[in-house]
Amino acid sequence: MKIGSIFAIIFASIVSFVGVSFTNNQTENNIPIEGYRVYLDGKTIGLIESKDELENYIDTQQEKLKEKYHVDKIYIPNEIDIVKEITYDEKIDSISSIYNKINQISPFTIRGYQITIDKTNSTEYGNDDNEIDENREKIIKVNVINKEIFEKAVESVILSFVDEDKYKAFVEDEQLKIETTGEVIENIYIEDKITIKETNISTRENIYMDVDTLTKYLIFGNNSSTDTYKVKSGDNISEIANDNNMSVNELLIANTNIKGENSLLYEGQVLSIGTLDPVFSTVVEKHVVEDQVVKFKTTTKYDKTQQKGYLKVTQEGINGVNRVTQKIKTINGEISQAYIVSSDEVVPVVNKVVVKGGKTAVRGDGQWVWPTKYPYIISSHYGWRWGKLHKGVDICGTGRGSPIYAARDGVVVNMTYHKSLGYYVVIKHDNGYYTQYAHMQNTAGNDKAGGKGSYTKYIQIGQRVSAKTVIGEMGNSGNSFGVHLHFEIWNGKPYQSQCFNPLSFY
Repeated sequence: MKIGSIFAIIFASIVSFVGVSFTNNQTENNIPIEGYRVYLDGKTIGLIESKDELENYIDTQQEKLKEKYHVDKIYIPNEIDIVKEITYDEKIDSISSIYNKINQISPFTIRGYQITIDKTNSTEYGNDDNEIDENREKIIKVNVINKEIFEKAVESVILSFVDEDKYKAFVEDEQLKIETTGEVIENIYIEDKITIKETNISTRENIYMDVDTLTKYLIFGNNSSTDTYKVKSGDNISEIANDNNMSVNELLIANTNIKGENSLLYEGQVLSIGTLDPVFSTVVEKHVVEDQVVKFKTTTKYDKTQQKGYLKVTQEGINGVNRVTQKIKTINGEISQAYIVSSDEVVPVVNKVVVKGGKTAVRGDGQWVWPTKYPYIISSHYGWRWGKLHKGVDICGTGRGSPIYAARDGVVVNMTYHKSLGYYVVIKHDNGYYTQYAHMQNTAGNDKAGGKGSYTKYIQIGQRVSAKTVIGEMGNSGNSFGVHLHFEIWNGKPYQSQCFNPLSFY
């Protein structure tokens, strides 16, 4: 054989061998592999043969989580996506290796319920002289292990604002008809939009497991890390509330086992103390008929024929009684709206008449007069409310545009607009006291207008006014939650001296 021919055969054999080897390798790598791609937050962490096998492996490895949450199954994290795919050239990862990757960087989940509370269109509360927190959450999510816990907690919250017997009578439609005085609950509802969905919940999130803990959160909100107070000998509910910057009503709401302000406490009893910040708004609408005392006024007459210092009571005063029918709406225990349907005289008032000697007085006799019409409703008292001191009383029920009176002789020293107080007036009185009247109506009818221009046609700065002079109209301006007057009395300039409970002056 020629040398050239031998080289040709060897060369051909090599080419043939190489070709066969190349073809076999291609065939092996082109075999399709069916698997499941595991993604964490959109990034791949591996390929597994069975999705079910990974889920079962996670479930068997997380016995402690099952015990903690009292559940039968643990699920993959919410950040994990498992997608079926076909591949040709990738190695299948072991279930244990993928599990270890997940376990290090992402929490597993359990089956539960997520409650969404939408407060976007709900009433926001603050104090009359404090700003509303614009950063408050509008969408709140609450996780529970089962929806029965949430349902029972909601009922517990409602019972914090409604007497249990009255609530039961309302639910069972067994309320007694009002014969003379009394009240009937017309409606109870939650103002906010609430949705419930079953879903997988991350074990890294807060998941409520019992009714009491959830109820505490729903009442105290972000202030749920409340303190406790141990009752000492001689304590009473009013003093405990005031010493802890709470109103009596708030203390009763926080401790539903106490039925009223005059309930007996025992030494060593533990009470919940904290600032209420309800997660949702519980609305109660009531029809109320009550007898209101109409206090008599004192009329002073002057007898020129008598010496100065002469004083004689010619007619004793007798308080009257009016039977007042009201419609009242409360939100989380605070009156938000109220109006008077009717007022009927039950016992007529008899004013006291006093005769004094000397000339007729040019100025008033220095008495305090009530700053609104009768009858009226006190919607919020002086004292602690929502963790802040409510420095006056809120008076409502007389209607938008009804007159507001100077409570005593004095001089108008301020009248302007403030985004919390709304349109307000300050009067300095001869005895050193100041009164402040807030949330008035602009006589042009625009409660939302700002600026410092005159808004009332009744008075001017520097004007001297007598008690009972009309100084403005009932409105809803500023940080207000319904038509009312916020009325304050100060021993000196407002916010630079001490304020007092206005009701103690009447």
